[in-house]
Amino acid sequence: ERAAAEEALAEVAASRPEWDVRVPLRERVTFWTAEDYHQDYYVKNPGNYGYYKKVCGREARLKEVWGEEEYACYHDASYSCFGGTVENEGGADVAAVGNLKGMGEIEAAALPRWAAATIGSAASVLAVAAVGFFACRKKKGEPVEAADS
Repeated sequence: ERAAAEEALAEVAASRPEWDVRVPLRERVTFWTAEDYHQDYYVKNPGNYGYYKKVCGREARLKEVWGEEEYACYHDASYSCFGGTVENEGGADVAAVGNLKGMGEIEAAALPRWAAATIGSAASVLAVAAVGFFACRKKKGEPVEAADS
């Protein structure tokens, strides 16, 4: 990677000497592989992934930066903007292949799983507390009536 970066820098410097390009090439930091549950997160948790992608504003930001047309081009499953081919790292045109994991359109969940579980748990606790409260009142002989609105 360093050799490729040095070569690219030399090419730019040679083609545009008036630019006086000064780019520090730093050592790459250690790459840490994520835990298994993070691998293929969008496949394992499509609702959560879709929710995050929707609420973080990624699509709107990409459209703002690149424009609607460019965004549509790069998100076209048929790669029609590229004539069905893309250039690989060796500079050769190769057939464009995407969606290797066979994912369909990801639908965003209404809430992330943790939020839905928290709300469900809280509702269950409140329901049990309400049943217990009314059961105690009934046992004491107090009238249990619906509150007038």
